[in-house]
Amino acid sequence: MTDLKMTPETLTGHGQGSESLAEKFGQLADLLHQAKVDDQCFGPIGEAVGLSSKYFESLDQCRELATKAQEFLKNTKQSLDDTVKDYAETEQQISDLLKQAGEDLAG
Repeated sequence: MTDLKMTPETLTGHGQGSESLAEKFGQLADLLHQAKVDDQCFGPIGEAVGLSSKYFESLDQCRELATKAQEFLKNTKQSLDDTVKDYAETEQQISDLLKQAGEDLAG
């Protein structure tokens, strides 16, 4: 059985990893855009057998997937940051309530 412990530091680390991967997928999308060549590179035979259209179609699909992965990872980072913030706020509220309860019992 796995003993999984989530801490704010763990969430922050996962968020930083997601952000780093998002940057890499963004770079990949840019590279795929640069890989788009002129139709003439395929010549008349490549055009006739549909090589160029399949190449462009595949390239566009890969770029779209890289962009979607980048957005997903950015959203993941934001969600993890929000969770850490909510966790800290909740911890502070609990601490304040316990402090107030102690003061009420003492007074």
